Amino acid sequence: MLKLFLTLLIAIILLTGVGSVGADMVILKSGEMFETRKAWKENGVVNYYKNGQVVRVDEKEVERLIQSPASVEAHPPSGQEPATDPPPTSDAPAAGHSLPPPLPADNDTGFLDLKWGQPLSQFEGLTLVGTDSAYGGVQQYINKQRKKRFGRASVDNVFYGFWQGRLYTILVETSNYLDFMDLKAEALRRFGEGRQEGDHAERVRWTGKGSDRLLSYDYDTDTGFLWMRSQALHEKVRASYPE
Repeated sequence: MLKLFLTLLIAIILLTGVGSVGADMVILKSGEMFETRKAWKENGVVNYYKNGQVVRVDEKEVERLIQSPASVEAHPPSGQEPATDPPPTSDAPAAGHSLPPPLPADNDTGFLDLKWGQPLSQFEGLTLVGTDSAYGGVQQYINKQRKKRFGRASVDNVFYGFWQGRLYTILVETSNYLDFMDLKAEALRRFGEGRQEGDHAERVRWTGKGSDRLLSYDYDTDTGFLWMRSQALHEKVRASYPE
């Protein structure tokens, strides 16, 4: 499940530009993700900036290094001391950041009557499965107590992403084409036609009404997903972690 989850996260980054413009991304095999202004490989080690210092990680521990074409900053001089290991993330808000205030009324997720920005404390049956280290930590949860469905569509998993204890993203995944077509039909029924991405008939984007949404299918891996994000909460994320 972790490898499929990582594959979907990488696809979302590449397709939607979730990360900052001009930023590089380091994705570890452990599932941790680090967005940085510059990352590079050198002598079997992946280097990247964090909090103004250089962190070094053995290349064998890295699942994927995604480098932005706009990232042009020079490498630091060889022999520079690396920063200490980054502190572990937790469910608590980062120091100096209080919980975001309630979001505008137009904040329906379009799924299970959930609201963007809804506190984690209002959810039942969620199990923490991983943390995306971007933006100070986005915790990913699944609900093992409810059936794996998106409306009328049967799906493989539904991941709920929380930033500072508030519902920020939802990722719905499928592992075969028939289930994806059911997911697509349900998404079109709920959200309207959307905008087809280029010549890719199985990639549709929706923007507006408080949410960003992307539906996509990969013929090579026979996997598909519907990704959704709160626009209002993302603005608060960007304000807390400016590019």
